[in-house]
Amino acid sequence: MYGYLASHFFNDAMYKWTENLAKVIEEKTELELYVPQRNADINDKKNNDDIITDIKIAQADTAELKKANILIACLDGLTIDDGVAGEVMAHGVMAEMEKANEVNFPRLIIGIITDMRYLGTGENKLYRNLMIVGKVKEHGHLVTGYAGDDSYIDEVIDYINKFIKENKWGAKNLAPIIMHNFLLLELRYLKPIYLLLYQLSVLVFF
Repeated sequence: MYGYLASHFFNDAMYKWTENLAKVIEEKTELELYVPQRNADINDKKNNDDIITDIKIAQADTAELKKANILIACLDGLTIDDGVAGEVMAHGVMAEMEKANEVNFPRLIIGIITDMRYLGTGENKLYRNLMIVGKVKEHGHLVTGYAGDDSYIDEVIDYINKFIKENKWGAKNLAPIIMHNFLLLELRYLKPIYLLLYQLSVLVFF
């Protein structure tokens, strides 16, 4: 299964946080993980700034989002990063369109908030955009951590491994999907052909 780790990795602290989380996920799950900050073609601003364009960034990351079963998104920051918000919405809408068109492609979103202010109440409460948080909850799980406590990572790993186990594409799970798709094909396209052949045979032989 494929995964996508979305974060605002533009400063040293977040770059290291993202890389650390990516390594733990790669060590403790079977997820094949895409981490945008590792893609120098679109994110090495120091050496490739003259060839990086907004279209290249959009195309590269969207291609990875399309094939990602699991999106892990960091929702920390003064506000949710614009890019991360876009990735959450895109992944969620992809899942909804696939379901509407009977495309069997399992998707999950895991949102992460580690800012201690999110657990506050009243004036201490950190606001997060409700549409983004809602889209995360609609398609997965919101994991809340606390500064200095890494136990939330175990929760993220558990969600990933459980999802992989439940949606692994082995022969056992693939057979009913193939049968379902064949029946849809038969109902939509083959049945009218069968009916036409029968009507022709009636005309010819009777």
